[in-house]
Amino acid sequence: MRFILFLFVFISNSFANFLQPSEAFKVNTTSNKQAVFIDMKLADGIFLYKNSLKLLLNKEDITALVNLPQAAIKDKEEVYFNAFNLNIPKILIDTYTQEKNTVLQFYYQGCSKEGFCYRPQQLAFSLTKNKDSYSLSPLKEIKKNANTSSEENLIANFLANEKAIFTLISFFGYGLLLSLTPCSLPMIPILSSLIIAKGGAKNSKKYNFFLSFIYVFSMSLTYALAGIVASFLGASIQGILQKPAVLIFFAVLFLFFALVMFGAFRFELPSKLQALLQKKTNQGKGVLSIAFMGLLSALIVGPCISAPLAGALLYIADSKDVLLGGAALFIMSFAMGLPLLLVGLGISFIKPGIWMQKITFFFGFVMLAMALWILSRLIPENITLLAFGILGVFFVSFMGLFENNENPFTLIKKSVLILILTYALSLFLGGLFGAKDFLNPFHFSNTNKEKELDFKYLPTLQSIQEILLESSQKVMLDFTATWCANCKLLDEITFKDEKVIEKLKEYKLFKIDLSEGNKEQLAIMKEFGVFAPPVLIFFENGTEQLKVIGFIQANELLEKLQ
Repeated sequence: MRFILFLFVFISNSFANFLQPSEAFKVNTTSNKQAVFIDMKLADGIFLYKNSLKLLLNKEDITALVNLPQAAIKDKEEVYFNAFNLNIPKILIDTYTQEKNTVLQFYYQGCSKEGFCYRPQQLAFSLTKNKDSYSLSPLKEIKKNANTSSEENLIANFLANEKAIFTLISFFGYGLLLSLTPCSLPMIPILSSLIIAKGGAKNSKKYNFFLSFIYVFSMSLTYALAGIVASFLGASIQGILQKPAVLIFFAVLFLFFALVMFGAFRFELPSKLQALLQKKTNQGKGVLSIAFMGLLSALIVGPCISAPLAGALLYIADSKDVLLGGAALFIMSFAMGLPLLLVGLGISFIKPGIWMQKITFFFGFVMLAMALWILSRLIPENITLLAFGILGVFFVSFMGLFENNENPFTLIKKSVLILILTYALSLFLGGLFGAKDFLNPFHFSNTNKEKELDFKYLPTLQSIQEILLESSQKVMLDFTATWCANCKLLDEITFKDEKVIEKLKEYKLFKIDLSEGNKEQLAIMKEFGVFAPPVLIFFENGTEQLKVIGFIQANELLEKLQ
């Protein structure tokens, strides 16, 4: 417990001195007959990157035409400390001036000496020509409506205004509700497999419960700490972990555990480490491997993005109160894992016997299915169906479909296995001929293109900001990713609903692909407070009206848009 408190306090102190952008970069604008001036005062310890500066005049990039001040050198990069002064000659402005409107846009990005980098910033001004000079007035910004009904904003306010004890109790309740969603289901077979691999039925109820507790505790601690980091970085830790190399590593790891379940080799800690843990726990064997898998589960197959989670992250990012925000995340994650504690007790009631080999094989196939599920984010959907079909055929064979024993229990088991085999063959054939849908593998392609939503992709933060600043029409941004399962559900279910299609005709529709998690995409996530896809944000006249996090059914979305 002291270690956890130390971690929270350490992180809290680490982020305590970070300034808000308005405090770090104080901007003042003036003008005279010769030029327009943008003067920026930088707070102590803050510097500005020269290569991040961009100046647009009526969408024309004039950065190279302006004389920038002499910059200092830091880590081979040109930067500005203390102050930055920009002079835009009147003769240059006259060249790009139009009769109606002249818009000046200034982009910049800076960091602190402590290593924290702010998201890219933008200033927009309207230039009005007087007799022989220009006056500047700030244009509307991409604003977040303080009165928006976004659930995460309400939860963040709740965290800020309620007493800590009521906040923690509420997040415990959120966790219990989330434990009933499909988000936490993959953890049940993972934990079951690990306990079975550690002796399962041969161990005491107390020890199996202890292993389950270690798994849930590690999962919760990891998710809380990762959430704290994500709230300051403005990006999803899960999103960063979707790199192909990382996914392949985790898939290989699940393959390794599958081979352990099939008896290809034994997986044990070094004898010296086992002896050390033996002194500490009396049954320390396997504790570290369970804790390690709890950590991985939190990052790879952990809780889906949800309003309570996003609300806690938003609160931490705004208030810098890491202790309360982190504790709320930890308690919510732990409550989500409470059903997993019952897994240990359930396995303890299983009596050892020859049939336990079938149970071991069963969880071995579960591990293989998890490996395939992770790789499905990288391989074509029809190949995924094909692979799961093949896995299903091997599964029914290993589980005894072709055995000769004909007692009543075996007949029931074989009936179930025949149904599984039928579905597996459907997946195999569907994947072979190009199908992509697990629930309908023979439904290849008969969608009516006329009834599909027409999305355009926006690849950069600047392109998004320009759309929102200039568009007088309603705009919907759909933050998505190829590896996001709930994003696919939105496309296949919610966005195929005829009423939703009709309602969204009022909006300009744009998708922002966050699949790669590169620098540009992370900057977009920071700007719009997106911690993980899917997120839908609805704008009107450049002002955010509604934010929807996670998967949402068609009727519920229509209610929110009324």
